[in-house]
Amino acid sequence: MVLSDIELILRLILDVCVLWALIYTGIRIVRNNSRTIQIVKGILALLLFKLFADLLQLKTVSYLLEIVLRWGMVVVLIVLQPEIRSMLEKMGKSNASFAPDLPAERINHMINELVKAVSDMSKTKTGALITLQMGQSLEDYAKTGIQMDSDVTSELLETIFQYGTPMHDGAVIIDGDKLVCAAAYYPSTAKDLPSKYGARHRAAVGISEVSDSITLVVSEETGNISVAQKGVLTQYSPESLYRYLTSRLGKADESHTSMFQPVINATKNFSSSFGKRQNQRNEKTEKVDDRVKPLEVVNLLVEQPKAEPKAKSKPNSQSTESGGAKHGS
Repeated sequence: MVLSDIELILRLILDVCVLWALIYTGIRIVRNNSRTIQIVKGILALLLFKLFADLLQLKTVSYLLEIVLRWGMVVVLIVLQPEIRSMLEKMGKSNASFAPDLPAERINHMINELVKAVSDMSKTKTGALITLQMGQSLEDYAKTGIQMDSDVTSELLETIFQYGTPMHDGAVIIDGDKLVCAAAYYPSTAKDLPSKYGARHRAAVGISEVSDSITLVVSEETGNISVAQKGVLTQYSPESLYRYLTSRLGKADESHTSMFQPVINATKNFSSSFGKRQNQRNEKTEKVDDRVKPLEVVNLLVEQPKAEPKAKSKPNSQSTESGGAKHGS
């Protein structure tokens, strides 16, 4: 009798855990998609009407609502097919690191060439879309473009994205330190992006939603550099982009190493005995980063304008300001 009770309790705990996991996954899907939110609101409204109809014993209304809800679930599965597919793809993602067998020197060289190319294209406002393959394969997307097998160089990247060339509209895929594809096409995100972001930014967010890749975008309108990962679009300066890629892909070379690096290394070695606490702090930091709202853009290039003192009013100041506004527009 005792064993049966324990088995029953374990089954109830497992049942609650599975139900909680399904609800949590559903909330994660709903909160990042405005279309899904509206559908869920409609389903909740129908369920509320069904409850009231049962309480008031409105048999006809209750029967009709029951039919709508029964077949409506099939319709919801069809409408939410992209979101469900995205969820299943995320469940199957690999946690493998970037090019694990590649020497650090080659990774650092690739990062230097990549940052140089992105920085140069940012200055000339040349649009670019570059994806770094991480643990999950991008072979299916590479097949949509032109197959290549070239070393990553700044000259090659700038030539590919030069306006007027046959491959400048698509995306470049980098696997390790090799450029494996150019002119590839990605699925566009279903999220509501501000109007200032164009097709490249939508494609970058789209590929980051269905893979663990890192995608770099250079805007041809403003020259701003953005990175898309996990559905989040973040803006970087060339210097901060180098630090970000180095922290994600490999170790910084000695030319970019700070003079205080030996002190930092000694401090890390001294605190190695407290590794468990450090891991807990890192986990908390990662949780904070995950709380960043989707599609939040962190602008590291534009400084906040300083407040200018108001000029004293003059008799003809109104006509002058209106003329200046017309010229500026």
